Amino acid sequence: MAKGKESGLEELFKEIEDILAKMEDKDISLERSFLLYEEGMKKLKRCSEKIDQVEKKMLVISEQGTLEEF
Repeated sequence: MAKGKESGLEELFKEIEDILAKMEDKDISLERSFLLYEEGMKKLKRCSEKIDQVEKKMLVISEQGTLEEF
């Protein structure tokens, strides 16, 4: 991911999938699994925030059916 560029939901989901695959490795150390878990939880939080933003925008649809900026 490039610096200064925010990941989209699809990218975040892919990154979470990659983290899960790494955590499934039977030879992973406990310390590494905790670090991956923490990283995954941060990405899940970002996903949740992005979804909340979209939901809020959808609730601000005007009577004409256009999306109003807030």
